[in-house]
Amino acid sequence: MNLVLVGGGENGLQIAEALHRSHDVTVIDVDESRAESFEQLDVRFMRGNGADPDDLRAANVDKAAAFIACTLNDDINVLSCLAAKGIGARETMAFVTRERYVAAFRQRGAMESIGLSIDRILWPQRTLAHQIVEIVRVPRALDTATFANGRIKMVEYRLGAGDPYLGTTLHDTKLPDSVLVVGIVRDDEFHVPKGDTVLQEGDKVVFMGTNEAVRRLESRFSPSRRRQRVTIVGGGNVGFMVAEELQEYGIDLTVIESNAERAEKLATFLPKVLVLRGDGTDLELLEQERIEDADVIVAVTSDDATNLLVSLLGKQLGIPKVITRVGRARNRRLFERVGIEAPLTPRTAAVQEVLNWLKLDQVDHLASIEDRAEVMEVTFPLSAMPGEVRQLGSPTNTLIGAVLRKQRAVVPHGDTMIQPGDHLFLITTPDNVAAVEAWLERHERGRSA
Repeated sequence: MNLVLVGGGENGLQIAEALHRSHDVTVIDVDESRAESFEQLDVRFMRGNGADPDDLRAANVDKAAAFIACTLNDDINVLSCLAAKGIGARETMAFVTRERYVAAFRQRGAMESIGLSIDRILWPQRTLAHQIVEIVRVPRALDTATFANGRIKMVEYRLGAGDPYLGTTLHDTKLPDSVLVVGIVRDDEFHVPKGDTVLQEGDKVVFMGTNEAVRRLESRFSPSRRRQRVTIVGGGNVGFMVAEELQEYGIDLTVIESNAERAEKLATFLPKVLVLRGDGTDLELLEQERIEDADVIVAVTSDDATNLLVSLLGKQLGIPKVITRVGRARNRRLFERVGIEAPLTPRTAAVQEVLNWLKLDQVDHLASIEDRAEVMEVTFPLSAMPGEVRQLGSPTNTLIGAVLRKQRAVVPHGDTMIQPGDHLFLITTPDNVAAVEAWLERHERGRSA
């Protein structure tokens, strides 16, 4: 497949890294110095303006199966996609940071009414904000995700002294019915668990199950249901969207924003939220406003260094949960090394959405687990023979965490029968996609793996 990317920054680099081995990728950017970032990849880098038709023609956009504009400038991304569509690109996607573009280009929206269209508008900040809200709503959780229209849920906890399930093999562990341990992060490595795996203090453990069963699990980690207190540092788009959604859940919210004009707007549009104008890295301010009493602090400014400092101050104040936005993906490991347990980047989810949109493989990439593993959804082939989970010969380092059959979620065990047409939710490593596809192809031919 021929792919053209406009934007050689973080977004473009991550997308190119995911695609260059098996597809023809061209990257266009006005900054020629960014070519250095792509030297280790099998891509064509062109200096040019993605909104200039002449530059697009030089990049053979008319032959592109997909065109993705992912600069940090909404206007450039939109103009680039419109120009590319006019030149002949088959499918177009624009990254945006403002809701007005999402509304304008939705189906039967204002732009479609005058004959202008972009096939997909991607708003990574909206995805990140929703992810933060879901993590905040589950006390102690480091990460959460839901699948199959809410029927299946995944939640991650770090195990501490006194937590349930410590010290016994998973085979002997009494989890709630319809819940499985599907992953463990230990010593900075991801492990797919086995029956003889013993959970240890300090492990970050990923559970998956039906929505109702995971709720029972959550109550074992945090039985108290008192009203939560949450402080958000940074009142930009992400901070605003997080506060707007959380205020509907009866959470005590404080937003700290340094810009006076922005703070005033936030106070107007967030009537249930206490908005403070100030510097979220000012320890005196944090202590004066008793931020240490918060259950969660969320650092979502546009600057990684500021977010890191806010997070470290939050830990120093003893705030139980610290959630941090990380703008640059390569900084995530730094945040983890200094003890920040929930560093989130909008770009990770964005890359997964790009892969799913392109339909380049037989899997849907649903969620990342700390950039070390991911949840994939596949359909067990209609021509396959039914078989028990333990007989299917799943690829190495792959586990079937849940099954969706005729809109009913099932958490499988070794003797669970898998039927043709079942939707399987697999937990595996990102480099295992080819092995998963080969496994599906073997079953599609009616042979056991």
